[in-house]
Amino acid sequence: MGVIIGSARIDERGKASGGTAGDQKQGATPDYSGEVSMQNFYVHSQGWNILRAKSADHAIKIAAAMITACNNANIGYDQNQRLGVVTNGTASKVKTECDCSSLVRECVKEATGKDAGNFTTGNEASMLMATGLFTQTAYTSGATLYTGDILVTKTKGHTVIVTAGAARTVKDTAQYYPVYSGNTVSIVTALAAVGEKDTSYTHRSKIAAANSITGYKGTAAQNTSMLNLLKQGRLKKA
Repeated sequence: MGVIIGSARIDERGKASGGTAGDQKQGATPDYSGEVSMQNFYVHSQGWNILRAKSADHAIKIAAAMITACNNANIGYDQNQRLGVVTNGTASKVKTECDCSSLVRECVKEATGKDAGNFTTGNEASMLMATGLFTQTAYTSGATLYTGDILVTKTKGHTVIVTAGAARTVKDTAQYYPVYSGNTVSIVTALAAVGEKDTSYTHRSKIAAANSITGYKGTAAQNTSMLNLLKQGRLKKA
């Protein structure tokens, strides 16, 4: 099976609103036929933008939340009652509703603990980017899609989450500092150069601990060890 996506699609009557709460079309799990369900990936006529979580852990949890919603017969589609899923969650025990964008919002909130706000597909990309948790690229033919990727049309239309795609790499780039390529021998200067705003001794102690440098005292040897990791792109953030 290729790439699978999940989304809130349409109500039981093929309409955007006015139906009965809950998923009236779900017949089995995993659900590939319901109001909120999974399907094979397709290229939308409006084109896709890809919002990719910087954290692999977040991406996996985003996909898991969407799978939960798709397989939950209590969640149906209704644009007029779209915030029901935000109130009740993807594992809702009561009959409730969502639309495509409110469901993505809830999946992100459950996965990251951060609510991007009440967006629609028209402003979804900008509001997700404002959280600082995502990168954005345009989908091009043959591009690799990863589990947890969020796809939203380039203009107002539709949004989905990749529930089964390529696996994220073990190294989570969001947990590591960018590679430092300068010539300084100062870890403070090097950290500042790659965007770290807090270069205090206290914070450097936390960075050291995250990189298994125990008993940090700010010695030359300890700082050199951190600097070498930074130059290799292997220095974890605190």
